[in-house]
Amino acid sequence: MTPVRIRDGHDNFFTPLRIMMALLVVTEHAMIVGLRDVTAGAYIFFDYGLSYLAVNLFFITSGFLVTKSMTYRGDLPEYGSARILRIYPALIVHVAFVLLLIGPLATTLPIWDYLTHPDVWKQPFLVLSFINSDMVLPGAFLTNHEQLAAAPLWTLRYELLAYFATALIFSLGLMRRKWMILAQFILPSLAWVIAKETGLYDNLPGTAQNALRFGIAYGLGATIFAYRERLNFHVFGFVCMSLLAVLCSQLHAMEIAVNLMLAYGLMLVAFVKTPRFNRLQELSDVSYGIYIYHWGLLQLAFYWWPQLNPIALFILIAPLSYAIAYASWHIVEKPALKAKKQFAKHLRFGRKPSSLEGAKSYWTKP
Repeated sequence: MTPVRIRDGHDNFFTPLRIMMALLVVTEHAMIVGLRDVTAGAYIFFDYGLSYLAVNLFFITSGFLVTKSMTYRGDLPEYGSARILRIYPALIVHVAFVLLLIGPLATTLPIWDYLTHPDVWKQPFLVLSFINSDMVLPGAFLTNHEQLAAAPLWTLRYELLAYFATALIFSLGLMRRKWMILAQFILPSLAWVIAKETGLYDNLPGTAQNALRFGIAYGLGATIFAYRERLNFHVFGFVCMSLLAVLCSQLHAMEIAVNLMLAYGLMLVAFVKTPRFNRLQELSDVSYGIYIYHWGLLQLAFYWWPQLNPIALFILIAPLSYAIAYASWHIVEKPALKAKKQFAKHLRFGRKPSSLEGAKSYWTKP
């Protein structure tokens, strides 16, 4: 097999891969809801479940693509415009969907009491600020094991933090050398190992623990983008990375090794040349919609039909999530992204755009 190299442009399979990642999250969450057990899951690699691995893959992908966006644009308002419009328009519609459709269908309260309850109308502020994105609605899902209406949204907080970190690092000039990008992977990896070895990790707040976890994945994706011209990917290399992860199974460095394995496999599949599957590149980018909508739909289905097992829940909700996500992409997300240049003008507050053009002119030395 010919080694796979990273290509510029849109000739890749990130879109279908992200859809697959989102469906892996749906799979595990169907088990959690259907089995009434937050610890339930498909543990396919030691103690790593489908959802954990899929979310790490999302962050590796984000690190790669967002770093590409930042360095190619070379302009903070354009970068900020793209990132804001990628997250918030769909999220705002999702919050309204949960509050005004799923909530009334899942609550034991009279509809007027629900709609006038203060806990309902504080949800947009809590979710959109990411102070609390669980969306616990009054009287909703009382017979389910979990009463959360939007459990997966918690990871978006770290996605936004990663976006802010990338913008800050860029504005400080800490992306002008490729080794500076490499440091974004090395530093959280070292912090993870040290925290684990010293026992500090268990005493850290959950926010710090998650920041380390996602920092490793995101920084690795950014590093792969920075050094993409030097990298080749081969099936044998993936086998070696998998073996490394197995050998590290008793070490605190396993988290790092697993991310290396995931990233290697991701790039291998994302950039493999398979013309017969090129039409998959044209799929609508519904992964975000699937990710944010599926949990509330699973909860509602199980609330109505508690006899459903995880397989039945997945078969019912995965296509429905895909359909809603498809509508979200074409009605909300894609039109919003078309306005990113205009929105960037407002974010400049009258300033002229940056003269930086592209990563090759941005990076002057390795």
